Amino acid sequence: MYEEAEPVRSPFSGPDSRQISGPPLQPHPVRQSGSRGRVRRGNGASDKQREDQDTSSHTYEDAEEVKRYATSPDGAYPGGASGRRGVCSFLRARLSCLAAGIAVLLSLGAVGLAPLTLSNKQEISQLSTTVDTLKRDQDDMRQLSTTVDALKRDQDALKHDLESERNRTATLEQRLHDFHTSCPGGYTIWRGICYKAFNTRKTFDQAAAACREDGGTLAMPRDAETNAFLGSFCNPLHDRFWIGLHDQREEGRFEWVDGSALGPYSSWAPGEPNNYGRGQDCVFYYTFLKDKWVDSTCQSPLHFICQTAPGRP
Repeated sequence: MYEEAEPVRSPFSGPDSRQISGPPLQPHPVRQSGSRGRVRRGNGASDKQREDQDTSSHTYEDAEEVKRYATSPDGAYPGGASGRRGVCSFLRARLSCLAAGIAVLLSLGAVGLAPLTLSNKQEISQLSTTVDTLKRDQDDMRQLSTTVDALKRDQDALKHDLESERNRTATLEQRLHDFHTSCPGGYTIWRGICYKAFNTRKTFDQAAAACREDGGTLAMPRDAETNAFLGSFCNPLHDRFWIGLHDQREEGRFEWVDGSALGPYSSWAPGEPNNYGRGQDCVFYYTFLKDKWVDSTCQSPLHFICQTAPGRP
């Protein structure tokens, strides 16, 4: 029932089967009862299935045989060293394929990651630029803060100086006010001018000289208010006082002792000036007639009123 079959050659053996070392391979009996030894009968699909099963069993047995010889302790395998080289070549081929596959996968990954890497580089560059800009802005803010602090210190110093200057100005103004409002002893201020009535009798020229020695002139009441003020402190017992008005240089043209004209205001008593007896060239203040003016001879000894600027000791 069995026919002798040819021995199965290993794919790892050399080209010449006569050079194989080690124990010879045992031939496997070929079953004639399979689909190869008889005519197919019955269903064609069943015969085909049985044929595939026989082929698979033969292949499995061949693989087991190769594995047994390849893993033997002494390396005994048909073909000897040539067989081992075949195994190594087979393994190197498989490793080369595996390395090639890994390289392809890595290349594909690199190609896929390249746009991401470029995008990340651009984002990193933009972030770096933004950080640098923020650092510069921070430095500018620090410099600005330093400048503001310096300006604040300068402002405080200026405020202090301004306050000191204000105090100094206020002190000077007070002194100036005191100077202008302080009159010499016995004088009374009115509208910024100090006045004093003297109870000694002098001629007109002597009275004018006495006022000059006291730092002023004979009184010159240029308005009704000042004229009325003079009568308020004059002694009513001495009703006539020289004032600084005369027409000695030209009859009828009255002027003040400072050289200025009489002006629009005057307070003449009724019928004055009359130049009675020819030679009445000087004017006195007549309190008995309620602060009226009367012309008289300049040689008459009368009391007098002086005026001076405030601030003199």
